[in-house]
Amino acid sequence: MKEVLIITGACGVGKSTTAKEWAKLKNGATIDCDFFTEWIYNKDFPKWKIEEEKLVAKIASKIAIEYLNWGMSTSIEKVWSPVGIELLKNEIQSQIKVDVKVIWLFCAINENHKRDQQRILEDQMKERVDIVNKELEDYNWPVYLHKIDTTDLSIEQTINIIENLG
Repeated sequence: MKEVLIITGACGVGKSTTAKEWAKLKNGATIDCDFFTEWIYNKDFPKWKIEEEKLVAKIASKIAIEYLNWGMSTSIEKVWSPVGIELLKNEIQSQIKVDVKVIWLFCAINENHKRDQQRILEDQMKERVDIVNKELEDYNWPVYLHKIDTTDLSIEQTINIIENLG
């Protein structure tokens, strides 16, 4: 059976790298949802954050379903809230029988800032790292979400943990 891996977490925790390496291991595909969020320029729209996340989840679920129909496991990464994850998971599972793993990658805050500083300047999140981490901590996450601390893990170790999740 093909699989879907949904990853959330702040910048610099390994979402993109983990998503790509997991998809490579599965001979699958990765959907990087940051691409979709760059399409909206009016960030002052009152319902922007939650409505945009719902829209991105719907788009990503349709793409994931296509990849799954082609026989490809799929990883989907973004800074998701529980609302987006639930919509994404439900949309996919309503269309196709598939194992969906949902994980939240995080790391120690000092490590998070160190990794952020290693990015090219235009991609650095700076104080936004703390804001996103606080938002993620404050959410009421579904019981099926698995938290993985990547502070001292290699990408291979992270993938191994994901592969051994029930």
